[in-house]
Amino acid sequence: MAQTPQPPFAANPPRQIPLNQAIQIAGEHIEAGRLQQGEMMLRQILQQQPKYPPALALLGVVAHHGGKTELGARLIGEALEKMPGEAQWHSNCGEMCRILGRVDEAIQHGQEAVKLRPQVPQYHSNLGIAWYDKKDYDQAEACQRRALAINPNLIPALNNLGSIYRARKERATAINYYQQVLKIAPTHYESLNNLGAVLVEDDKAEEGIKFLQKALEVKPDYTDAHYNIANAHLILGDEPRAVAEFNEALKLRPDYADAYLGLSRIDVENDLVHEAIARIEKALQIAPDKPEALILYGDVNTKMGFYDKAKTCFDRAIALDSEKIGAYIGKGQLCLELGHLEEAEQCYLTALSKADEDLPVRQHLCQARKVKADDENFKALIKAAEELDAGSKRRALSLHFALGKCYDDIGDYDRAFPHFLEGCKLMRERIQYDPKDTEKNCNAIRTYLDKTTIERLRGAGDPSQLPIFVLGMPRSGTTLTETILASHPEVYGAGELRDLHRIANNPLEGVQTESYPYSLQYLSHEDLTKMGTRYVTGLKERSPTASRITDKMPANFMFIGLIHLILPHAKIIHMKRSAADVCLSGFTKLFGAKNQPHSYDLAEIGHYYRQYAILMEHWRAVVPQDAFLEVQYEELVTDNEAQTRRIIEYCGLEWNDACLESHKTARSVKTASITQVRQPVYTSSVERWHHYEKFLAPLFAALGEYAPKRVSSPDS
Repeated sequence: MAQTPQPPFAANPPRQIPLNQAIQIAGEHIEAGRLQQGEMMLRQILQQQPKYPPALALLGVVAHHGGKTELGARLIGEALEKMPGEAQWHSNCGEMCRILGRVDEAIQHGQEAVKLRPQVPQYHSNLGIAWYDKKDYDQAEACQRRALAINPNLIPALNNLGSIYRARKERATAINYYQQVLKIAPTHYESLNNLGAVLVEDDKAEEGIKFLQKALEVKPDYTDAHYNIANAHLILGDEPRAVAEFNEALKLRPDYADAYLGLSRIDVENDLVHEAIARIEKALQIAPDKPEALILYGDVNTKMGFYDKAKTCFDRAIALDSEKIGAYIGKGQLCLELGHLEEAEQCYLTALSKADEDLPVRQHLCQARKVKADDENFKALIKAAEELDAGSKRRALSLHFALGKCYDDIGDYDRAFPHFLEGCKLMRERIQYDPKDTEKNCNAIRTYLDKTTIERLRGAGDPSQLPIFVLGMPRSGTTLTETILASHPEVYGAGELRDLHRIANNPLEGVQTESYPYSLQYLSHEDLTKMGTRYVTGLKERSPTASRITDKMPANFMFIGLIHLILPHAKIIHMKRSAADVCLSGFTKLFGAKNQPHSYDLAEIGHYYRQYAILMEHWRAVVPQDAFLEVQYEELVTDNEAQTRRIIEYCGLEWNDACLESHKTARSVKTASITQVRQPVYTSSVERWHHYEKFLAPLFAALGEYAPKRVSSPDS
């Protein structure tokens, strides 16, 4: 929204020319971009007339254009001490103070400029920008309107009004002002960029990209346009293009904190948490008080289990800007994981009270508690669905999952499932997943880790008894089982870790290999031992004093044979659950594009279950019978004490009564069923598929022999 300060005059004199003429020539050099010539001339003037105010003021403009804004403001300030009645100097100094974050000073200088020369529209507009930075949008708008009263076609004022309405979330009005600018000046790159950005915010990324590309045609080195077009591609699911544009922005402006944050979000999505942290910390070095960086830092620390650090980040972001709803949402998620359900709900309600656009907050709120039919939040979500723009796919996606959950909570299954179905359809459009790849990978695992290979490689591995793996299909009861174990005083629940996945795909540190299972070719006993030690070392970082640590990444079922080889004394608990129930439960949850991509199509999730079931049969055949314990979810919830005692005994732990009250355990929970594990063990999810039977024909067909026996016809 900023305007570049314009030189009040414009400066290299032959030595004998009058001083005012020399100043004018210097100013002309500067205005034409010949900064070096202008500066040389100004310094010659100052040699003859030290502290000459017009020369100091113009030298301040040179310093600003040369990236030394602090020096520029100081030089103009010195000039104003001698000649306080120069309106242009006040306006320029005000803009520099604004850029430096000294907004109150900027407003004072802007007000003085307007008082001295009220007929100059640019001074009103510049003052409005300072009020905008102070987030006083009413004052900012009044200044821009005063500028337009003097010059109705003043492009900066029209553009700035667009930005004011954009900040107020009144996007239609913002778009109108940007379009007014483009009617007057079709190549005005700031308005092209702003219009593109607001269209992206309005869930019209493809349309927004067209204007952003036009901005870059006019100004190829426009970093903000590169950043905004990166966000647009990210929304459309084109990660490579997004990464390229973020990197281009950083190449042009190495201190662009927002671009580092954009890349870090992609790192988080790809589970590259260490890379994400490095980028966030770089952004915070550039802008230590940037709330967006602190919020993302809090989110990543929550993901990694560093809860005190996460809370500090969210609290600091709120202290810096109490209107940042992302901080309340992040803190709410943190509270959910820690079991502080009432505090989590309060965080969401606070966010809701501050949100101009309440839909994202309402979606979180409905996940934090069981919904009732008369729930005001539920009613608001229904209304949002009725008013939703047909082109707003991003909003529609999460809204459908939220409404599906709400209708499921109140037992209106016929209304719930169409929402789940539509939400999954929208999500499936955003992700790349081929069931054939899953089948090929599972076949390769069975080929590479056959009984002969397992027998040949046995006898190595790290001897640690620290790890307890809880694995199976997603939504199979892994979280409940981990929570039971974590209730034991000797056990720390570390949640879903990607450590084993990384080690399996990179077994030899520093050596590039093919992905698992091809990465396991030619490994020696010594290699297997090192792999096990790497895993144990990482596990100990989560809790240095625990006797046992759980890893409940469900997809670790892919690695059972490998676990047996690299960690022969680790305990492995395989959670089994009714095929129809576990697939339905996965289908009705929004995991994220990089997590459970098989879950958004009934046939594909059924196919995935088949590959899982076949692979489990393979493991039963090739590893010793006592290599893992199998626990049926339905038995765990209906005969909780017997199954809990069986699990505790298998893990070699002394019995502790706290394991029967796992919902009271003070620990973090990272799972789609985050609120459910804070309740006593319940059985309502058993045979849940009956509620949706008439919708599940594609699932039953894909499951084949694993499909449940049904009373009704498959065609019903």
